[in-house]
Amino acid sequence: MELYLIRHGETESNREKRYQGWSESTLSQKGVRQAEMAGFFLAGQNIEELYCSDLKRAAATARVIGACCGLEPAVTPLLREINFGQWEGLTYDQIEAEWGEQISLWLDDPFNRSAPGGETLDQVFERMESFLDHLLVEYRPGQRIAAVTHGGAIRAVLYRVLDLGLNSFWDIKIDNASISLLSRTRDRFEVVYYNRVHHLGTQNEKGDPADDL
Repeated sequence: MELYLIRHGETESNREKRYQGWSESTLSQKGVRQAEMAGFFLAGQNIEELYCSDLKRAAATARVIGACCGLEPAVTPLLREINFGQWEGLTYDQIEAEWGEQISLWLDDPFNRSAPGGETLDQVFERMESFLDHLLVEYRPGQRIAAVTHGGAIRAVLYRVLDLGLNSFWDIKIDNASISLLSRTRDRFEVVYYNRVHHLGTQNEKGDPADDL
């Protein structure tokens, strides 16, 4: 089985560098174009099924991709972004001004710490793991599946699959409309590549944590 994980296209909140979480934000014009380019690439990969998060930015991206691939997206909350609780809709500077110590502790260990009223990345990975388990039950080896989800959710999966140390988590960059490919071989998933952006005509660049969330 091959699983393509696609981050949604750019949103207005991404442009403003706001932590989105479960809050809704529409795709920007650039985000719509990014979704189209991801769709053109995936149309050549013989995708058989398409899933997406139930958050509007992911569902909108998936509809564009689905139109390119001739597929109707199946919507699931398992693919949601991390819930940022009281930090949603705020910029890093705004969060730091009110919760300076808490956000520093979260950045040091996002798998075991959360925003006030939010989720840890461990909880996000548990959701994503449930999605992966569903795929293993529903699909046979060799099938190609695509899932449109979010930067934090993709990071959580890659962190676990790559078996990285905690200090390496923030080194994983996931750009808008980037594609990461996992392959199931024997009894585990392996990373074939991640954060592929060549279909967008751009190069990978370093960013700050808010860019991916």
